[in-house]
Amino acid sequence: MSASVLSLPARAKLNLVLRIVGRRHDGYHLLDTLFHALELHDDLVLSLAPQGIALTVTAEHASLQVAPGPDNLVERALRRFADAAGYRGGFVAQLHKRIPHGGGLGGGSSDAAAALRLANELLGRPLTDAALAQLGVSLGADVPFFFRGGSQWGRGIGDELSPANVPPRWFVLLVPPYGCPTVDVYKSYAALWKSSAPQSSVRAITVPDTGDSAVRIAFHNDLESAAERVRPELADLRRRVVAMGFDAVRMTGSGSTLFVAGDDEAAAQRAAVTLAPLQALGVRLLVTRSASAGVDVPRPPDRPAGPRAANP
Repeated sequence: MSASVLSLPARAKLNLVLRIVGRRHDGYHLLDTLFHALELHDDLVLSLAPQGIALTVTAEHASLQVAPGPDNLVERALRRFADAAGYRGGFVAQLHKRIPHGGGLGGGSSDAAAALRLANELLGRPLTDAALAQLGVSLGADVPFFFRGGSQWGRGIGDELSPANVPPRWFVLLVPPYGCPTVDVYKSYAALWKSSAPQSSVRAITVPDTGDSAVRIAFHNDLESAAERVRPELADLRRRVVAMGFDAVRMTGSGSTLFVAGDDEAAAQRAAVTLAPLQALGVRLLVTRSASAGVDVPRPPDRPAGPRAANP
């Protein structure tokens, strides 16, 4: 592509279903999870530079700010891309944050996926989709999902993807003023698996991937109890949401964000009004919806978004 500066929205995700179905010999937990992309997104703008990586970060709200530096997933993704592609130059990146971090919404992983896609596009696609996915997994098991978007069943450690048919919904996200460290949540859950067998002798939960079958599956997350052991106040928050009339409230990923689904925007807005008193506890309420089908296409930052490419 001839453009010297490109941008991408880096979309948030929900895990509408997350089941732990086994554990590998190396300790990684095996998942059967339903990833679902949201309209809520960060924005990443990337251009080439003679050398180094210069990342600036802005945010919609002070609580969303993340630090640039070698631990930032955008910078890590760009370094690994340069190594894999044999690129000796640098990058200038501008990241604008809207997705809460540490809440199970995949913001860091989505930012990393956007960085890999933009770098590959700016350099004329030296890496194949498969090579990009491999780089993605090295940064986070859910990064490959963000190369596809839409709705995908994730198996293995979450990186073995197949399309799912999930009609669009609206969601109220409840973001507490604390996160749930992923490592701590999985360690908490791992206590339940001390005597379990590895992958070869654990039956995975299988769900059809065609038709509207995914809609009939009740939202579920096996990690909720583990997250509530790590953050007991999360259990209190969930009980309050249930008491307000939302029995189907669920957690995404390893927490701490909870979500309530609605059939349309009006239903989601009514739910947000009912849940508004929770803001006194420092809980942020975000109303968003399912992302449109397909994957976003890199474009110059001053050009309106066009049609999305079909999912792979």
